[in-house]
Amino acid sequence: MELYVIVFIAGLIFGSFLNVLIHRLPLGISLFKPVGSECPHCQHAIKWYENIPVVSYLILKGKCS
Repeated sequence: MELYVIVFIAGLIFGSFLNVLIHRLPLGISLFKPVGSECPHCQHAIKWYENIPVVSYLILKGKCS
């Protein structure tokens, strides 16, 4: 059971990183910008705790902070 939880969390993290790659690379945006993650719509800097997959989506109700 614990292995499923670990694999699930690792999948969320890997999927989130893949999403960043898919979004930034075609646009020529650096993967290591000093700002870090930002909202693709309003360019608002995303705080570290808002960058947790699924949990932050539920807390923020799918909206930008």
